[in-house]
Amino acid sequence: MNRSIIFRNANKLVKQGYSRSEALKKAWALAKLPEISVKVRGTAATDKRQTALEHLTRYKPELVMFRIAAEPTNPADMNAVGVIATVKEKGSFLIGYLARELAANISKLLRAGLAILSTGTVTGGYEPYMNYGARVNLKFA
Repeated sequence: MNRSIIFRNANKLVKQGYSRSEALKKAWALAKLPEISVKVRGTAATDKRQTALEHLTRYKPELVMFRIAAEPTNPADMNAVGVIATVKEKGSFLIGYLARELAANISKLLRAGLAILSTGTVTGGYEPYMNYGARVNLKFA
């Protein structure tokens, strides 16, 4: 574990209103967390998302990156956290969202400036008329 990252995260939490001791405890706890694997919600909400996920399966996995981004201006949920897939040198697309319960906590951490590493995979689409989906793995840096 990189202590400088942990202390940097703790300092960001202090700026959010945590006491120094609370911030250090929380930063260490986050650093010790294992990777979390979660299903991306809303992948079947629009045909565009399904088409984008289908296109992602055509690329080599090392060319596709997944990241998460807080969306405080989202009219449905101010704590929404979007999942964005990016193909190297091609572009990015919002493929869905984290579950509302998880997003409420993750969005606070993102707004505090904590680094969260994410990887992902496209799932489904094995049979005709079967929807595509996605999973992301989140790890606190």
